[in-house]
Formats: sequence, C-alpha cells, structure tokens
Amino acid sequence: MRILTVIPALLLALSATAQTAPSTYWVQFTDKAGTPYSIGEPEQFLSARSIARRQAQGIAIDESDLPVDPAYIAGVLATGDVQLINRSKWFNAITVRTTDVAALTAIAALPYVSQVRASVRLLGDPVAPDKFAVQAPLAGAERGGQPEDYGVSWGQLAMLNGQALHGIDAKGQGMLIGVLDSGFDDADSLPAFADLRAREGIVLTRDMVNHDGDVYDDHWHGRSVLSFMTGILPGYLQGTAPMADYVLVRTEEAASEYLVEEDNWVAGAELCDSIGCDVLNTSLGYTTFDDSLQDHVYADMNGITTRISIAAGMASRKGMIPVNSAGNSGNSDWHYIGAPADAMDILAVGAVGWDEAHAPFSSWGPSSDGRVKPDVCAMGWGAFGLRIEGDSVAPISGTSFSSPILAGLVACLWQLHPERNAHDIMDAVRRSADLWTNPNDSMGYGIPDFGMAHEYLMATAGLHEELASSLLAYPNPIDDRLLVQLPTGWEEGLCQAQFHDAAGREVYALSVVNQQGSLVLHGLSALRAGAYILRVTRGSRVAVIRVMKR
Repeated sequence: MRILTVIPALLLALSATAQTAPSTYWVQFTDKAGTPYSIGEPEQFLSARSIARRQAQGIAIDESDLPVDPAYIAGVLATGDVQLINRSKWFNAITVRTTDVAALTAIAALPYVSQVRASVRLLGDPVAPDKFAVQAPLAGAERGGQPEDYGVSWGQLAMLNGQALHGIDAKGQGMLIGVLDSGFDDADSLPAFADLRAREGIVLTRDMVNHDGDVYDDHWHGRSVLSFMTGILPGYLQGTAPMADYVLVRTEEAASEYLVEEDNWVAGAELCDSIGCDVLNTSLGYTTFDDSLQDHVYADMNGITTRISIAAGMASRKGMIPVNSAGNSGNSDWHYIGAPADAMDILAVGAVGWDEAHAPFSSWGPSSDGRVKPDVCAMGWGAFGLRIEGDSVAPISGTSFSSPILAGLVACLWQLHPERNAHDIMDAVRRSADLWTNPNDSMGYGIPDFGMAHEYLMATAGLHEELASSLLAYPNPIDDRLLVQLPTGWEEGLCQAQFHDAAGREVYALSVVNQQGSLVLHGLSALRAGAYILRVTRGSRVAVIRVMKR
C-alpha cells in the first residue's frame, strides 16, 4: 500500500491551490499514555456482550481496545477548520476532513502525531464507477425440492446442506451479525424485512460515511446482501439466518472509490466489536482507486499490508468471525482476491453457479504470500435474493451474495456450538468443504457442508483441553518461530511441546529446553495454516494455549 505522508513543505506548496489538496486524512497518533480509559474497566468502552465474547474465548482485553485519547482528538480539531469523520482505537488514529492547509501543517507538527496520510484527493468530479454491476446468471436448472417457505432460495441453502441446521431450528437465534456495506435502501419499509422489523431484529444502524443517521436512503447493495441472510417472503425467499439480530453499518461510498472507505470499514468493524457482534459480513473489496496514487498491488494481498486486511485479522483475534466476499475480478486484469479477503484467519468466499463450478467472475487466489484463498465457496452466480429495485426476488450474481449466504449459516453453526471459539467454527467450515484435502486457486477448500461441520464439532467437543491463561506465546499467528513464556515456577530443563489440530490429533512435536522460563520453538513452517492447541509438559506440569499458523 502506498503511504502518502504529509510534510510541511508539501503543504506549503499546495497552499496556493488548496482546492486540489487532499480533503480527507488519516491522522496516526503515537501512544495512548494519557488516556482516561483503563483496561481494568472495560465496561467504559465495551458492551457486556462484547466482554462476554472475549471471556468465553479466553481473549484478553488489551491496549488496542482502549479508545483514542480524547485530548489528542481535541488537539487536532483545535488546529483550524477540521472535521472529525471517524476514529480507530485498534490503530490509534482518526480520520478527518479539511482543506485548511495551515491546519494540516499544525497537525503534522503536533508531538503526539506520527503520521498524516491522504485518504481522498479532490480531483474534480469523477465518473461514478459501476462498483456493484450484477453479473448475468448462469443458465440452467434450479435445484429441486423447494419447500414452500423457501421457494427458489432453497437451492442456495441446500447446496451448503444448510437445511441440516434449519431442520433442528438453528436459524441464528441469539446471534448478532454485523453487515458492513454501501447502504440498505428501504430496508426499513420493504416487505422482505417485515419479520425482522417486527421482532426488532435490527439492534443498531450507523452511517460511517456521512454520519447523517440514516442508512436506509443510500444504496441498494447492502439491502440485497441483507436479504440473503434475513429476508423472508414466504414461497419465494428465506435467508440463511432469518432469526439472527443485525447491526447495519454503512462504510462504502458507492459513487466513488477512495482509500477512506477502508478507514470507514475499520471504524465500522470496531463498532461491531464493541457492541458484541459474533459474525461480520463484508461484501466489499478494494484493489485500485479513483486516485491511482492510492492503488494496491497484488503483492499487498498478504494479510498484513492493507489497513483493512490487518483490521479484519484483528476482528478475528477479538473473537468474531469475519466473512468476506472474494471479489468479482476473475475476468479482469487484476484477477485475484482484493482486500480484505486476503486477511489472516477469516472466511473469504468465492462464487459458484448452480452446477457447483467456479463462476468466471469470482476472484482467484492464492494470497500473495501463498495461503489458500478463497477459503470456501457458495452460490453466487444466479443466487436468489432481492433484486436491485427491492420489489421482488430475482437471480442476481456476484461474490457479494455468496458471502452473506455463507455468513448466515456460520452464525447458525456457532449458535449450536457456543462453547467453541471463532477459530474452531471457521476450521470446521473449511474441513467440511469438498476440496479440503486438495484445495485450488479458484475455489479454495470448495463448497462446505454445514451438516458435516456440525457433526464434526459434536464429535470433537471433548477433545480440547482447558486453556491455561498463564501460558503466553508470540508471535501469534505463527510463521516459523514461536517464543513461549512458561508459567512461573517451572524448573529449567527439557520440555515437550506438542501441537494438536482441531480433532485433538498430535500433528507436530519437539523437545525444547526451558531456559529462564522461556522456550523457543523452531521449524514450524511445516504446519498447515489453521488453529492448533499447543500443549507444553515438563514432568507432571502441563500448560496449553491456542495458537494460529499463518
């Protein structure tokens, strides 16, 4: 990702032509040293549900959870004509809008500001790109056996064996799904969401783009995405998680493409985390922009370069399951997945047609660092949901729609296994897919079977040991080397380190000497990407921790 750092000389050069200067900026702070918030009082900035989600998965609240220091924000706003747009606690930054060059100079000089980066440049009136072009559906038969309530939407559920979950009344009850998209046009009045509104299933809406308080008058795309999860039109449509609750967040400006939209997404994901979402669906992706200086390149698709992908990985580490469309670039020069589909330990979803073959438009993997992408696939070529006008059901196409079909069933699966963590659920989904043992670059691990994933989680329910909070390991996720900090009181000497997969099977083991309470484990590049339990023993002492392999 190209970083455009603002320096005083540049600002002075722009002062004569301020109308061409960038208007939206990411302002990075140096620290949170003076924050009035405390890790010991998380209820000040996290909901009870969010705190409970972390506790259930053994996830510690840390400095990244602390809000941005309000004194730093006030200092930036005091420099001149500067408007606060969004803030990010995970990155300790804010997004501001201004054309006041003197203010930008003053902001860059503040001692607690480490970087100022342009997110939108005022380049005149761009031609609005057709970001959400709906691909022509694959000609062919619909899947048969359509129960009356589902109508034509039955096929996209049955492709994933989602009826195995719906048949035992797992339809998302008690789960909270965050939907980050371009807008939810008329979702507050359309008949397809009447049941959702009647049970007050929309618990929060937020516009991170205009902050005008209304997500229902902006764009159709998020509303069509939502229909695949919770739309109900008896005889025509039933979503994959029709009884879940939803948070609707607008992060995307449909009329243009600038880097600021990724910053909006970061703020939206943090909001969803703070109020306790379990699953995030994002049917958006970023590759190139209206300002070519902000463009990504394929090498950036490694999960650790673009801010949005780093944030999606952080969302996973906070205990949520991010589900993201792989992208519709399969036929374009770009060809590959976009950000944040490349993020670590999320579910990136490609599209297939009714014949269960890769949709030509669906973006290809792998990630630029060689990880399997997309993770899995679902129906996205001729999937049945609310059409653009919102007045009826029609076959519409794009990975934008394969992602929510799968995200809804992920919520239903987790509903049945609340004792398992986010990584367990994602691992079960991948393992259930038809290409699990032989993944490829077009479909990843293939088409999941949610009935099989449910059975796998039941079969492995007793095989995980209690996690010991006193054992620390980093970096986590792992590359090739892992430093393990042992609990206090362990004698120095030879220890056994064993890695167990989600089924409880030992897949890697080595003997390492405890030196001053630490172990250094080498040679871990042989482990496949995924979740593991690391079990360390010395004599009668045992400690375990959950780790991730990139």
